[in-house]
This record gives sequence, C-alpha cells and structure tokens, in this order.
Amino acid sequence: MKLAFVINVFREDNFASGGEKLFYELVNRSIQDGDKVDLYCTTYLGNQDVLKNSLNKLTFLGHPKDFKYPEKIEAFYNKIKTLTEKENYDFIISENISPPLDIAILQGHSLEHYQKNAGNLFSRILFRIKKHKHIEAQKKWLKTSYRKIIVPSEILKNELMSNFQIPEEKLAVIYPGVDNPAGKPLQPAKNKAFTFGLSAPSFGKKGGYIFLNALKSLNSKGYDFKAKIIYPKSNKNLWLKFLLLRHKLCDKIEFLDYQSDMTSFYRSVDCIVMPSILETFGLVALEAMINSKPAIISSFSGASEIITDGENGFIFDMQTQNHKNLAKKMEIFLNNGVNYEEIAKNAYETALKRNWAIFYEAFKSALR
Repeated sequence: MKLAFVINVFREDNFASGGEKLFYELVNRSIQDGDKVDLYCTTYLGNQDVLKNSLNKLTFLGHPKDFKYPEKIEAFYNKIKTLTEKENYDFIISENISPPLDIAILQGHSLEHYQKNAGNLFSRILFRIKKHKHIEAQKKWLKTSYRKIIVPSEILKNELMSNFQIPEEKLAVIYPGVDNPAGKPLQPAKNKAFTFGLSAPSFGKKGGYIFLNALKSLNSKGYDFKAKIIYPKSNKNLWLKFLLLRHKLCDKIEFLDYQSDMTSFYRSVDCIVMPSILETFGLVALEAMINSKPAIISSFSGASEIITDGENGFIFDMQTQNHKNLAKKMEIFLNNGVNYEEIAKNAYETALKRNWAIFYEAFKSALR
C-alpha cells in the first residue's frame, strides 16, 4: 500500500507521550511490512535518524506552535490536501482532532468534553471563553466526514458519539500496545514498605491531588507505605509543599524528575496508581503491567477497560468520593488482602496480549 502519515511532531526515540510512541510504531511497522510510506510533519526528532532513511518521502511544513491556533491548523491541512491530491494514496492517516483528510487517530478528548468537565460553573464558563475558537473549530472538523476514526478506548468512542453524533460504524476502538520485555517476566517482589507509584507531569490532570488525599487517609490510619511521584515541577508548587506539611507526608513521598528510563521507575514501585481526571487510555498502566506491576486505575481512564477488578488490577470509582474510593483499593494491598504474586502475574499476562504487533494488525484490519 501507499500510505501518508500527517503528524505535527514525529519522534523515533525518547518519546514524550504514548501517542508519539504509537505513531512511531505505525510508521515503522508499515515500512517493515513493505508499504510505501510518506511522512508530512513540522518536526522530525531522532537521535540516530534510523527510520528517516527508510521513508519514501519526508515533507516539512509549518511550525509546531501553529497547532495552537485553529486558523493555522486549517492552513497546514489545506497545504497537505494540495500536496496529496495527486499522490494516489491508499490511506492518509492524521493525528488528533483536525480538519479531516481520510483516517484519523485520536488520542485525546475533545475540548468540548474538557469544557464540560472543567469543574464548577465559573471554571466551565472561563474555559469556554478562553478556548471558544478552538472548540468551535473542533466541532466543525468532527462534523465533517472522516472515512474512519480510530480511538484507544470505548470511553473516547462514547464521548465522540455523544458530543458530535458521529455514527458508531465510523469509529474503531484499538487499545494501544506495549513493548514486550526481553527474557522472562520480572518476578514480583515487594519493597519493605509497600510503594505506590504515580506518573504525573501534569499534576492536577493526572489526579495528583486525589492521590495525595488518599495517601493522607492511609497515613491517618497508621499504615506503613511509601510513594514515588514523577513530577518535575514539584519544587515550584508551593501549594503542594503546604499540603505535604499539613498532611504529614513529607517523609512518605519521593518526587522524581523526568524519567528517561521508565522501566527503572516501574521496577522501583510495587503498584502503579492512575487517578487521572481525564484519560482516554493511559499507557503508563500497560507499561507497569508488562513489568509485573499491578495498577489501580480511575474509572475515567480508558485503561480500566482491560482491567478485571481484583484479578489483574483494581478500578476505583471517580464519580463520587474518589480519593476515599482510591484509598480503599490501596488498603487491599497494605492489608495483604490479595495474593500479590498472583495479581502481578495476571497483570503481566494481560499486558502481554496488548503488544504493538497486535495493535498494528488491528490497525491494518480497521483500514481494510
């Protein structure tokens, strides 16, 4: 097949998000599969540029910051339409909510959804005013016809159907993949003080304060535990520092900078917690599971769809009293209320069935 991928910033290593890793896998595996692959982007990042040399054609357009402005996004996609109209591509695959070309792979919620979940009435109104142009642009783009929209979870699929009346047959749910570790699975072994891990570069959106309140509850009950949180800006967050002192959690939590090697982080904790307020999937959960670490996941996260509560991880209700619900799930581990080795093994086996090869085959099937 002859394929075109349209991506703002493309990386072939040092991925900053699960979405970047996903597009790398698609481009790389399509090339390996013998497809003729053209890439259109604003920026190409790679330490060795190995993949770049295997592309049929690489075209640079625009600037990554242009994607902050709806009118500049439209100008970018109009150029793409002009460049691709005579290329006879079998499929043109684009990322995120943007003017439709052909096939869209959406990784995040719409701004309409963010606005509805922005908090109290004042916060919602403020968000609407601030993002009005972009919200209206997304509404226009999503109501224009895509051939197919691929999403990472039923949560995102249902959101798009509800907010934009997109027909179900236009949507395909494909859960993202994960790299299989070399050799045997990691043998689960708990730390002396059970250690919970959280990756929260965006502390509020990733549920950092919900996690903090759950830890406060555990601490007040006298539980022995530790927590490691990836949050590079922790030293600049004065409110967070105040809460740590107030809740007597300073000696319980270790804050970490950006982790270039997430495997070391996963292996240093006993359980990953994902209390995200908005999360269409959450690749961190799957990456932890392939490292034999069970996860406690928000019911708002798409990754909850691959979890059977109490068997290969836990799901906590985010609708009401979320931090209390999270704390109850965390207490199960602290009270030895579950066979840790068994649940860790089940988590690993679940992740093993969600590798990138399976994702790629599902992607190709969706195109067909």
